[in-house]
Amino acid sequence: MHASQPTVEEQPNAETVVGPASGVELVSPPKRRWLATAIVFAVALAALVPTTGDLGLTWDEPAYRHSQVFSAQWWEQWPKARSWADVQKILDPDALIYYWPYARYGVNFHPPLAGQLNLLTHSVFGPWMKDIPSRRMASVIEFALTITIGFHFLSRRYGQGVGLVMAGSLLLMPRLYGQAHLMDTDIPGLLLWASTALCFWKGLYEPDARRWRVLVGVLMGLAFLEKMAAVGVLLPILLWLAAVSLPAIFSKRVGRAGWIDGAATMGLMLLPLALAFHEIQSLQRQMPPPAQTNLFIHRPLSDLPGLILAVPLAVWLVRRLLGRLFPRHRVWGAERPALETLTAILAFGPVVGWLGNPLWWRETLTRMTHYYTLSNDRQGALPNILISYFGQTYEYSLPWHNGWVLLAITVPVSILAAAAVGVAWGLGRMRSDRIPLYFLVHMATLPALRMLPTPAHDGVRLFLPTFFFLSAFAGWGAMAAASYLSSMTKARLAVSRPIVASLVLAPALFALATVHPYELSYYNELIGGTPGAWRRGFEATYWYDAFTPSVIEELNQKFPPAAEVDFLNPRTNPSTFYQLQCLGHIRPDVELGRRGRDHFPFAWLLTQDSKASAFTRLLFAMKPWYALAPKQVGGVRLASVADPVAVSRAWALSLLLDAPDTLPPDPPAAPEWVRHFAPILRRFWGDGLQKASRLTVNPAALDWAANDPEGLLAAARRLASRKQGEDDLNANRLLRMLLIDTRGRTNATNQDLLDQLLSARPEALVEAVEILTAHRDAVVQVMTRYGYTDPSWIGGFLDRDL
Repeated sequence: MHASQPTVEEQPNAETVVGPASGVELVSPPKRRWLATAIVFAVALAALVPTTGDLGLTWDEPAYRHSQVFSAQWWEQWPKARSWADVQKILDPDALIYYWPYARYGVNFHPPLAGQLNLLTHSVFGPWMKDIPSRRMASVIEFALTITIGFHFLSRRYGQGVGLVMAGSLLLMPRLYGQAHLMDTDIPGLLLWASTALCFWKGLYEPDARRWRVLVGVLMGLAFLEKMAAVGVLLPILLWLAAVSLPAIFSKRVGRAGWIDGAATMGLMLLPLALAFHEIQSLQRQMPPPAQTNLFIHRPLSDLPGLILAVPLAVWLVRRLLGRLFPRHRVWGAERPALETLTAILAFGPVVGWLGNPLWWRETLTRMTHYYTLSNDRQGALPNILISYFGQTYEYSLPWHNGWVLLAITVPVSILAAAAVGVAWGLGRMRSDRIPLYFLVHMATLPALRMLPTPAHDGVRLFLPTFFFLSAFAGWGAMAAASYLSSMTKARLAVSRPIVASLVLAPALFALATVHPYELSYYNELIGGTPGAWRRGFEATYWYDAFTPSVIEELNQKFPPAAEVDFLNPRTNPSTFYQLQCLGHIRPDVELGRRGRDHFPFAWLLTQDSKASAFTRLLFAMKPWYALAPKQVGGVRLASVADPVAVSRAWALSLLLDAPDTLPPDPPAAPEWVRHFAPILRRFWGDGLQKASRLTVNPAALDWAANDPEGLLAAARRLASRKQGEDDLNANRLLRMLLIDTRGRTNATNQDLLDQLLSARPEALVEAVEILTAHRDAVVQVMTRYGYTDPSWIGGFLDRDL
């Protein structure tokens, strides 16, 4: 069941490996290699730690911090326990639900591993760091570890040149560098995926590697505890085993003894897991949908205890004992790496996943059922997230090519070019070295999965493991290019390698240095940087990281006393600013939220195109009271604050012009044979995607503004003054246009919006009509673009004449 070994065996004092250069390269002795590994880790930390607090508090971080605060209160009870009764109180089923708000519908539906690591670094670094940066240190360390293990794995086999370029490429990718400065679940997922992939390889191909196979099982359990997406590493592992080991199963190499071992061991391990899964299916039918589930109330009894998840581990221990007792036995004494890897996953994965979440210690299968339903039916169980992609807003998922496109436009071009060379180099040596092919399977897994109906929001953060393996190919490609350069110019490898490495890493370093602290808004030159990407319909920003500490401090100095600031958009209402105020970063007198209907507040406005509404699109095109358009992203405005006057004008214009989409759905684009015989392929024609409603503008308002602007303006003035009478035809016509829908009924929502407008600032209705009549085409352009419109594209701010 062994594939051809890609490298030679390690020697006692030095190691010779076949590197990307021609011939055999002498690699440093193990002590030097470990020293180099320690230096890489230290350099990564040195590059990451000083900027930990530079990014703004993002959308999800307050929710993650909330979960950590509650679980910290649970941990604090343990040193105070003085009796068994105290322990029982801590482990009470309701107490576990209360103190562990993880892995269920609500503030945080992810399991607790990532949050507990944040809590750990907060307990270590909190005494001398601010609250948020101390929690973010977990991601910093995890990313540094990811860089380090990649360097060590590759440098041991291909030389330090490959390892250093790989490490530098991963560190200097702006999107990953920025993500590594946040409390999130994606950086720990990256570490777990990379670690599992490397341990799997070592366990399958290195001698005396049983510890690595056990570690694969433990890591799979940790992946389950971290985020369901992290368990996706199992897919390329199983694909590799199927491609490499299945042929051996049907050959004489495995034999009868191997079949007996596999059938007996795997059968006994799968049986209890199958029973547990059947029980979860039964419990699922007894529980309401996740959004309606309250674990304090909905707790159907399970016929099986949680201990059933430990049965595979007991089987594994017995199997290992038999191997120890009968080392020469053909069935129990043989070492079978592929089988042992699978059994380690089945043995350790469920136990680690179960014991790692205290919420699941009691009523185990019932609570796991809720999490299973939440994860398995995510599209229906959780609100669909809107996503901007090539100028169209989608819900939940994106067109089939999204993963490949985003990969191509968010990685520095020099790294992409080196990786392309590395892929070609790796495919050319598949017969002698299978590691590049194995890495290619991992690299392609998540972009390939994104071709299917899977979540695709928030840029590239949902497929970060892809970038780890891309960096490895950049390392291989750089050294292969250096070898080619040496052969062409007769230069020494000691000269050509630093030159090529510099050509790969220097542009990435420049890109990172010049985009900081807006790394999550980075796009490369292939699409024209951030300005080009934004104009082509990609999101300039999405997570509130643009509201950096310096921006918040500037706003603190600028806001008037007791200023009211609200989102005024139900699609964008994170608790980011409430958390910042609780932590003392926003002035306490600033009112977060609108306090009355008789006046308009200031409005936060992030340039998150997917969340744009008719109101915020118009608001973005007004003169901002505060605008953040940093040179780091080519002057694209990432964040704004609008004053009450601009808010009132956008409010009035949206009331005047916003209209529902009444057109029939688009006809299917896929051929009939595809729809009939292979409906899953419809996505390649764009069918089956959930698009946001088409944007339309009230035609009656447009026609009136074009044909009788003075009459429309007079009607607005009369309506604003509240002096219209029954004989005032134009004012009543305007009132009907604002309030009566296509079915002839009064639109209650519009009635409420109009009442607020006339109560707070009625003159805004007149100003809205003046804007419409003066800049009709520009207003239509703003209203019919899904994302936000840069005022410079339409000749200036809509309210520039007021």
